[in-house]
Amino acid sequence: MPKNNFYSDFNHDSVRNWEKTAQQELGNKNPWEYLTRAKHGATIKPYYDSADVVAERKLHLPVTTPCQNVPKVIVTDEKQANEEALTHLNAGADAVWFDIQQNVKVEKLLAKIELSFCSVFFNAKEVSLFNELADYIESISMQEKVTGAFYWSAEKTNSRYRHWKNFHPYGILVQENENIVDEIVDSLLMAVDSVERLTMEGFSLEEALRSLAFLISVDTDFFLSISKIRALGNLWFTLQEGYQIKNLAPVFIHGHSKPWIKEGFQPHGNLLKQTTAAMAASIGGCQALTIEPEMAENKMMSRIARNVALMLGEESNLSKVSDPTAGSFYVDALTHQIAGDAWNKFQQR
Repeated sequence: MPKNNFYSDFNHDSVRNWEKTAQQELGNKNPWEYLTRAKHGATIKPYYDSADVVAERKLHLPVTTPCQNVPKVIVTDEKQANEEALTHLNAGADAVWFDIQQNVKVEKLLAKIELSFCSVFFNAKEVSLFNELADYIESISMQEKVTGAFYWSAEKTNSRYRHWKNFHPYGILVQENENIVDEIVDSLLMAVDSVERLTMEGFSLEEALRSLAFLISVDTDFFLSISKIRALGNLWFTLQEGYQIKNLAPVFIHGHSKPWIKEGFQPHGNLLKQTTAAMAASIGGCQALTIEPEMAENKMMSRIARNVALMLGEESNLSKVSDPTAGSFYVDALTHQIAGDAWNKFQQR
């Protein structure tokens, strides 16, 4: 048999060899100084290898369950919003996120939606909807089965939600920040405030932590979006250890990709961005994903946005891999850098 020279064709080069070659190509400029970039609160080096991997640390491994496809429905009319939600669910969506713009009746909004087979997410400013949702769910005896989250900034609680083991009634709307380290720090501070408030209302630590979820943005920066989500997941374990929780559990992270309109990329700029962001959210470890169309009222655009997540889930099989970025020195090191900087800032607050 002929000798397999595949491996012998590729010589092993050290970082010093790379540095020497890069310096020559850059006209004798120092590649570390010339090519290192500061971006969104992180420092991006031009070269990563195994020396950048920190061995003794906890990695957040994304759960190996499909990332839920959660189209967003803006609610200004109960009947219209219900019809739009049913259209999404009948076309393959796993859940619906209702963005409540005015007072609504929950039973009308959720008419014909089988809560045993899908999740529901809400964000609203009115406390009345929060209480009305509890009334409705208990009236149909679904409090043990309903899944999803309620994102809001209200400070009032409802003790009935303590026993909803699969629903996150005190979801946190993470404020998008140019500096992703500060974005994570603010998220953790809001989480701690929520835990303290809930425990004062009679929730156990485990119940309070289980009640939380994060709605976080994913954008056009593929690797930074992945690393941001992984860093938040890692720090959630660190936070639980601080509370001396014995049975550590991952936090529920809901990725949100807003419309992206750039004239130079039209007519498919938003499609390109949403595909990139959806992959980043899935690979990073989000359990739910909302992809917004360029124009919510355009049915074709709405269908395309919904199908991006469908195709990733059904054809890419990302949910069948425990940690798709395992072995990437770059992503691993970037995750650790962001998490470390965020935790240091968090402790100083």
